[in-house]
Amino acid sequence: MLFNSFAFAVFLPLTFILYWAIFNKKNVKLRNAFLLVVSYIFYGWWDWRFLILIAITSFCSWGSGWLVSISSDDSKGWKLGPKFWLVSNLILNLGILAVFKYFNFFVDSFVSILTALGVSVQSTATLNIVLPVGISFYTFQALSYGIDVYRKEVEPTRDWLQFFAFVSFFPQLVAGPIERAKNLLPQFATIKKPDYDIFRSAMLLIAWGYFKKLMIADRLAVFVEATFDHGATGFPMLLGAIFFAFQLYLDFSAYSDIAIGCGKLFGFNLMTNFRRPYFSTSFSNFWKRWHISLSSWFMDYLYIPLGGNRKGKARKMLNLIIVFAVSGLWHGASWNFVIWGVANALFMILLDPFLKKIQTENFWTRSFKAVIIFTGWMLSLIFFRAKGFDVAIDCFSNLGFGNAGDITNFGLNSRELWLVAITIGILFLKELIWERNEQALPNFFFQKVPMIFRWCFYIAFVLSIVYFGQYGGGNEHSFIYFQF
Repeated sequence: MLFNSFAFAVFLPLTFILYWAIFNKKNVKLRNAFLLVVSYIFYGWWDWRFLILIAITSFCSWGSGWLVSISSDDSKGWKLGPKFWLVSNLILNLGILAVFKYFNFFVDSFVSILTALGVSVQSTATLNIVLPVGISFYTFQALSYGIDVYRKEVEPTRDWLQFFAFVSFFPQLVAGPIERAKNLLPQFATIKKPDYDIFRSAMLLIAWGYFKKLMIADRLAVFVEATFDHGATGFPMLLGAIFFAFQLYLDFSAYSDIAIGCGKLFGFNLMTNFRRPYFSTSFSNFWKRWHISLSSWFMDYLYIPLGGNRKGKARKMLNLIIVFAVSGLWHGASWNFVIWGVANALFMILLDPFLKKIQTENFWTRSFKAVIIFTGWMLSLIFFRAKGFDVAIDCFSNLGFGNAGDITNFGLNSRELWLVAITIGILFLKELIWERNEQALPNFFFQKVPMIFRWCFYIAFVLSIVYFGQYGGGNEHSFIYFQF
């Protein structure tokens, strides 16, 4: 079920009413059972068979967490220790992920290597299977629970219903944020109380997400698809690459905003997933602002266990390359994603020392650093967006400043392009204000502006999304990160 679909427009208010009117009263188990059912309806809307996989992942992760805990007690005489149960769960869940997401990729890569070595391969076995939506997200969320229990950072829960609801919580199920058990799981243990201020902030966050998705990202998608998939050259190709950098950020952060807002509607606090990444002044700072839940996941569960920066510069560089290569592979079963990941590791290794040498901190130096980072990021995303290595190389060769007059030949007329410029300007202004002080404008708006004017703003904002939103071709695009 897509956030930008009619089905969700019916699903969300109906679920909200039933939740607060009937199920979120006194019985926590009844409330969690309701959330589990509606989350499975939400996820099964794509294909009910996907529910089997998420149920297996939930059961195995819940069971292994419990087995890790009780096998840690030496007095009970367990022959199989906690590491066995942790590793078993990792192998099982990563194995499911590997089969559904990477099996054909590994087979094709193996055949390509053999062919390059002169070995003839007549036929290979591949799987004709559909990639379950959001499998990378909920798998990582479930795995982090088991690892944290093993590290004794989280107490295992005996309540399977609570855990199943935690893994499948519909607002963040298919595209994050990838929550940690220490943050989200305890929230399923308490009955929530309705709060008008929280509901108001939730609805504004949801509306802001739809503004970014429907008014900007889906409009940019029309231009990006036309330039990347139909051989644009010169300035249109360069503008397409720039637009994709904005489309990806706006599309994904829009999903996160809507997810966090929906969580608030039900009394749950989800972690912030984006914090104005295009204002970053170093690549390491960028990755503390971009897809924070995934970046922190790899930091805690891969980079630090590999040694982090504790074993010298050479080992730190190697660890960064490994982590970013794995991060690229997490995004998709393609060498293009691996190249994208490694490129960003190299940016951090090679360019961050140069940027740190610029000691003066003012508007111009921060802007210079932000432009450098955006340019590197934008160029790396050509591998992220292109459908194959050869296509990516063609896109690079087609970059330039010629044919500027042809930009209206790629799906957006001059009026649409002006609307893109205006809405991105609004976005930039909002993020600039939030970068300086996140609370200043909200405090002024809610404390100083009369209620009648606030409601006029709400209505005008929603109507502008309805009227100017990109529907039709643009709306047919699901959120980009659903494919991961």
